[in-house]
This record gives sequence, C-alpha cells and structure tokens, in this order.
Amino acid sequence: MRVLDAGTVCDGHPIPEHRRNCAFTTINQLHDGTMLVSGRWGSARDSVDGHACIWATADDGRNWSLRYDGFGKASWDGTPGEVKGLTSTELAPGKLRATALWVDRSDPGLPFIHPETQGLLPMRIMHVDSEDGGCTWSPPRRMETSPHLAASPCSHAVIRLPGGVLVQPYELWKEYDDPTPGRPMARLRFSRDGGRTWPEFATVARHPENALAYWDQRLAIHPGDGRLAATFWTHDFNAGVDIDIHIAYGSPDGRSWTTPRGTGLPGQHCQPLSLGGDRLLAAYPQRRDPPGIVLSISEDFGAHWDRAQDLLVYDSTAGTESGAGGGRTQSELWGDMERWRFGHPRMVRLPDNEVFVVYYAGDDVVKTARWARVRV
Repeated sequence: MRVLDAGTVCDGHPIPEHRRNCAFTTINQLHDGTMLVSGRWGSARDSVDGHACIWATADDGRNWSLRYDGFGKASWDGTPGEVKGLTSTELAPGKLRATALWVDRSDPGLPFIHPETQGLLPMRIMHVDSEDGGCTWSPPRRMETSPHLAASPCSHAVIRLPGGVLVQPYELWKEYDDPTPGRPMARLRFSRDGGRTWPEFATVARHPENALAYWDQRLAIHPGDGRLAATFWTHDFNAGVDIDIHIAYGSPDGRSWTTPRGTGLPGQHCQPLSLGGDRLLAAYPQRRDPPGIVLSISEDFGAHWDRAQDLLVYDSTAGTESGAGGGRTQSELWGDMERWRFGHPRMVRLPDNEVFVVYYAGDDVVKTARWARVRV
C-alpha cells in the first residue's frame, strides 16, 4: 500500500474560533461519486459550541466546498444542545439519512463527562433527512433506545440490510449522576418501517464480567455471504490499558454474534472496509511506536492480518500521545481523550484499487479534518 495524495479538508478561509477543534470525522460517498466529510467542530474538544459541518468534494479531495454549517443550530425543542457530527448514508439517490449524537447543554458549566461518577450528560440519538445532498436537513427525530439509557451511535450511520431492514449501531454507558460502575455494551437497533420506529435490538458485544469494554463498534458486510464483521476499541478495566482491537462476526440479519476476539492490531476505534471477496482493510489510530493513523489488511475477512503490509497514513510528529505509556484510571482516560491530537479514521472505496481515508489531526491548539488517497 502507498499514499498517492493527501491534504486538508477546509473551505479556504481562516479557521474561526468555533471551528478550531475537529473530531468524530466521517465520510459518505454518494451515487454520483461526490464525497461528504462531516465531523464535530468546536472551540475545544469538550465545549458547548460543538456542532456539525459537512464538506463536499467531487474531485477526490482536490477541491472542497462547505455544504452545511451547523453552528448555532443545535437547540432541540428550545433546549440548548451540542451535535457531535452528522454521519450520513444515501438510502436512495439524492435522499440522505444522517445519524448524530445530541447532548443537552442547558447548563453550560457542566462538562460532558462527570468528573466523579464518569457518567455522561443527557443525550439522544437523532436522525435527520436531506433531499438536497446535505445542504439542508429536516427537524431531528429521536431514536427510541428504551430500556437502554446513555446511548450513543458511536459516529455510525444507518445501514440497510436485506429485506429493507434498517440497522443503527449504538453503545451504552451510564447517566451523569449514576455512581455505580459503567456497564459498556455494543448493540444494534432494527427498524422495519423505514426508521419511524426501532422496537427490536440485538447485543453485539458485552463482557459477562464487565472486565473489558468493547467501545466504538464499526461494521463491514461481506460482499459474498452477507456476514457482518464488527471491530472494537477494547479496554481492560482491571489493568487500565487498551488492549488490541477485537473483532466479532454476525449473521447477515445482525441477530447472532460471536464472542469478540483479539486481532493483534494495536489501535483504538477501528473502521473495517470490505474490498471485495475476503479482503478486509482496517483503519485505526495508533497512539505510540510511532503514533499515527495506520492501515492494515486481511485476506480472510479479519481472521488474520498481514502486518508486514501496514501503512502509516498519517505520522504524528508530536511524540507519544497522552496516557499511551501505561495504566490509567477511568477518569484519567477520559482526560486523555480530550488531549489526543488525531483519530477517527474513516474510508470509502474508489476505483482502481484505491481508498479514500479521512481523519482528524493537528496539534494542541488546532485540529482539522484531513484526507489521504491510498493505493491498496
């Protein structure tokens, strides 16, 4: 693998204060080849001005235009809020469905993560629709997750399965003032009526003793037999460290899942991308040795990985990332997340054995959305 081209997603103007910190980058390729890159922008990683923007390119990254700016548009039913990105999918030509995490920011003095309980501010999974390529969006609709509280969509778009069933991946933690230990789990929600209701769910990953956290699930679909593959940023609570990325396999309908197992890939939130047949590509942030965005490839749909073919797409020159050197308490880990300088890689396939990768990266002051075009 090799990088053919790379650059920064921007609108060609100086970066305003409320757009100096980018995270939760996502990408969606439309039927006409246009690529939409979204994410969460704000004055800081944890700030009440967090909002979604969408940039578009029709020429593989050479030119970008700002298609949607969500700054100042995050209130919901009169309640001030924050929107952490718009992760979209094209359900029909020209018709987009986007998923986002909305966070209640009615008390601007409260941090997103409770400093003592480690619980999260009140939040909702929201869906919005666009019929003009992402320039304008419908009013938000809340996805019902009962009986599950503190649910987040992990920056994952809706997926269409055979039979027209829509699937929304999400994960669970705990509410803001809950003093009990968090019980993380990854789940899927199903809709048979085009996303109006989501009454059914399946558990993708949950450690029976709550010793491991399977965070930030990302899904890929085998092009032949329809099997699902889910990758997880996996954290060992007892040791206070991240371990290797884990993978689980699901039935084509998403109802049955294997127990997650290690891949040997030393990363965090990881996107798997099917390249055809049994080939599977993984993009993930590596926090040390050296820190950066890495691509790894498998020829057997994730059972084994050819590490000799690894490609460092982005090389951070700022040294080992915060907290990457040893065990951390849960509170320290949340603090590390606020200081990380790169992450959230996403990919789509291009013709001629190429992929287009987006991620965020920068320094301690400014972090922007970036891209790379890679020949596999």
